[in-house]
Amino acid sequence: MATGPGVRAIFGTLVRTLAKLYSVAGRGTLNRTTRYTLVGGLCAAIHNGIMIFGSREGGDYVSLSVLAFLVVTPIGYLLHARFTFGTPRSWQDFARFASSIAASFPIYFGVMAVLCSGLHLIIPVAAPIATIAMYLWNYGSAHWALRSWVLARRR
Repeated sequence: MATGPGVRAIFGTLVRTLAKLYSVAGRGTLNRTTRYTLVGGLCAAIHNGIMIFGSREGGDYVSLSVLAFLVVTPIGYLLHARFTFGTPRSWQDFARFASSIAASFPIYFGVMAVLCSGLHLIIPVAAPIATIAMYLWNYGSAHWALRSWVLARRR
């Protein structure tokens, strides 16, 4: 499965947009939920891009989901640590973050299996539905994984 210039252009545009929002608004202006939603939206766009473009190249939802996890998890961690929570990055926090996302994988696969294998929806329809379903889980788990920002503010 090759990534064409279109995928790279979309990814570059999304990253530049988030950087522009950060430089214009800054962390202090936007509340944490808004910052979380912006980063989550970017990660969801990358994830859905991998799923949708990958399915057009003949990929199946299982292998594309694993690829999306491997690509989006480090991006999500770095952006959430810096932009959403403003906390220093650490391997321990990354491990907690990645494990919380991995814990949601069975839920995501279940949703995708029902949508794709059970209801016979195509991946470009099923992936965004599954993404919306996972938003709440990931919001709560990101707060848990990056809890060091809470401890630092209490001191």
